[in-house]
Amino acid sequence: MPPSAKRPRSKFKVDLSGHGGRYEDVVDDMKPTRMDDEDIESEDDDEDDDMNNVGHSSDDSEDSEEEEETADAKRLRMAREYLDKLEAQESSSEEGESNSGDDGESEDEDGAPVDKVGRRIAKERLRKSGLLQSRIADSVLEGIQSMQSSIADSSQGKSAEACAKLWIDAKYVTYLRGHDLTPTCVTLSRQGNRAFSGAKDGSVIMWNVEDGKKTTILPAIKDQYAANLNDRNEREILAIATSDDDRYLAIGGRDNCVRIFDTRTLGKSNANTPLTTMEGHKKPVSALAFRSRSLDLYSGSEDRCIRRYDLNAMTYVETLYGHQSPIVAIDCANKNRPVSIARDRTVRVWKVEEDSHLVYRGGGDVGSAECITAIQDGWFVTGHDDGRLLLWKEEKKRPVGDVITAAHGHQNGVARGVISCGALGLSDVLATGSNDGYLRLWKVNTGEKDAGITPLDSIPVHGYINSIAMGPEGKFCVVAVGQEPRLGRWDRVARAKNRVAIIRLK
Repeated sequence: MPPSAKRPRSKFKVDLSGHGGRYEDVVDDMKPTRMDDEDIESEDDDEDDDMNNVGHSSDDSEDSEEEEETADAKRLRMAREYLDKLEAQESSSEEGESNSGDDGESEDEDGAPVDKVGRRIAKERLRKSGLLQSRIADSVLEGIQSMQSSIADSSQGKSAEACAKLWIDAKYVTYLRGHDLTPTCVTLSRQGNRAFSGAKDGSVIMWNVEDGKKTTILPAIKDQYAANLNDRNEREILAIATSDDDRYLAIGGRDNCVRIFDTRTLGKSNANTPLTTMEGHKKPVSALAFRSRSLDLYSGSEDRCIRRYDLNAMTYVETLYGHQSPIVAIDCANKNRPVSIARDRTVRVWKVEEDSHLVYRGGGDVGSAECITAIQDGWFVTGHDDGRLLLWKEEKKRPVGDVITAAHGHQNGVARGVISCGALGLSDVLATGSNDGYLRLWKVNTGEKDAGITPLDSIPVHGYINSIAMGPEGKFCVVAVGQEPRLGRWDRVARAKNRVAIIRLK
């Protein structure tokens, strides 16, 4: 018997089958055999067994380690194959570059190595998270130049108004009729298939971008209904915004309220009834903006306050104080840091989570800002009433790059103000509007060395361009064009049409 074997234990059986219930104990034979007598365990045997066991355990551990190393090597091999695939794609897309190496690294202008594969992986991560910045300015420029070349012969020596008519005849610009008075604001759904516009007659219209069909959300206030108002200007719609999930439409105007509509029910019965009406502002609501990729809504008013709402719960959250004059415009990128402008000649970035804000000033001779748009987190552009166009970075108190002066030319020796501006989020394309008869497009560079704004081209549009909304991938833009500026009636463009224009860019 081996030393490790044990003798069988005794079995105790109870037999109740006997007469009178007598117990009978049956015990297995416990007599030792001859082999049992000869098996004498010693300390040497124990040591040998221990050594054998240790040997077996070490062999098992080595085998498991070899298996683990094999699995690790397999993962490493698969990772290398994936990187080689990415490297091959990078090299095929950049065949013209002579400095591309076999290891996926090259050198930039300063001689520092550039990891193309790592850059590709970072881009893929940003794309999946929806934060990848696209470079589409060059393609937009090519599209505009190709359209201009098709009507170049007919547009030579003609005025901006005549050129605008040529673009309409060529179907590069489409005018949508629906508002009686000047349109003041316009916005697009995230998919770009629906546009929303508001006007001074109190009407709000939803447009189908593909075929131009309209759905009236709020009808125009006129005739006896307008006579019942204390001031005819009370009917004006000044701001409009849509959430990124295309669920909610926010409308603000001179009634001091923010009305929230469900876009999924527009065009059906009772579409004119808002989901809720946010009250609290003491003066007209002149600015609205949704935070990107969320349902946080910000409203700016002439009462110098910014109110924050949470549309998940349809509730008011807080009020932001700081501006000393009526607020003109507001915008917000991905971070919870809205940017706003007011008549106090300041630009403010609101750190909502830290309960503080930053103040920016353009300088002593820079006029009041008329419009603002967020390019991406930490970068935004402002247009001013003295014709200047400024690019800002959140970490710097002064504008970065060269300041664009007289962006829309001069009128009677005075620079025209930049009335509106709009940018496609996370891109390098910017559009601005005024009353010079042109929609002007710009390229925005946010690099550390070449930050600035450079002109691309212009498209003739006759009238005041009061609002701009860029379509997905910069394929088109929607603008609100009218005879008068958005916030007043101090000027008028003769023969201009009160329309919503859809302008092709590619």
